[in-house]
Amino acid sequence: MTITVAVSVLDSLVFASDSATTQQATTPDGRSDTINIWNSANKIFNLRKTWPVGAMTWGQAAMNNRSIPTLAKELRSRLSGEDEGHRDWALDPEAYTIRQVAERAREFFHGEHYQKDGQGPLGFAVGGYSAGSDAAELFLIRMNEDGCEDPQPLDSSQPFIFWEGQPEAINRLVYGVSARLPAALVQLGVPQEQAPAYAQQIGQMTGLPLTFPGMPIGEVIDLAHFLVDATIKFVRFTPGHPTVGGPIEIAAMTRHEGFKWIRRKHHYPQDLNVEVMLP
Repeated sequence: MTITVAVSVLDSLVFASDSATTQQATTPDGRSDTINIWNSANKIFNLRKTWPVGAMTWGQAAMNNRSIPTLAKELRSRLSGEDEGHRDWALDPEAYTIRQVAERAREFFHGEHYQKDGQGPLGFAVGGYSAGSDAAELFLIRMNEDGCEDPQPLDSSQPFIFWEGQPEAINRLVYGVSARLPAALVQLGVPQEQAPAYAQQIGQMTGLPLTFPGMPIGEVIDLAHFLVDATIKFVRFTPGHPTVGGPIEIAAMTRHEGFKWIRRKHHYPQDLNVEVMLP
């Protein structure tokens, strides 16, 4: 499982995620069972090196016999103009848009690699700054066996927090209530058709704002880290497998600084991989 978080304010967009990925298998009696949890998966990607264009993923960890990180690097190669067979995919530094990147990501992942038979749901959030834009954008791509809609934009006119994966901890922190509140209200006698509205009203009274337009990027980074870390600990101490965990990765995007890694796993020790400087 997963937790991925995006926090957007006036002049920055921050992605954060855990590193856990779950391997499941079907038991002899037909049940799906967790057999392994690995804690070194990559879920955040820069889709054009140094540019303020990134993506994060949740759901399936692989498709078409390749991992999502490997496929994301292939998409980055196309968007960078490095794939000779797809030169027309190269982004124009003076005119590219985040919507254009999201549409290419949809075409690449769903159109070319998604297999309807046996492939579980896969989600992508593509975000960053279009050429010359002062405001960050975020587009959601959701695909499953029923298809894949066009990338859906989030309203970026105001600060927002977006999260996917195992949402319960952040639901309680941001909304002030559990996603299970409507069912609990029904058990307490609230008519089923009225329970969602009651739950929403309670959340409006108990929820607290965590983002503000002028938040400095340091606080945005800290907030994204806190939400992922809180989810990891919440899952750790509740019944069930620790399906959210591992190192926390964070990337920040701004118009002028581009895409910057704040926290990142390093699988290859630097002292063993010194680049040779040629004259």
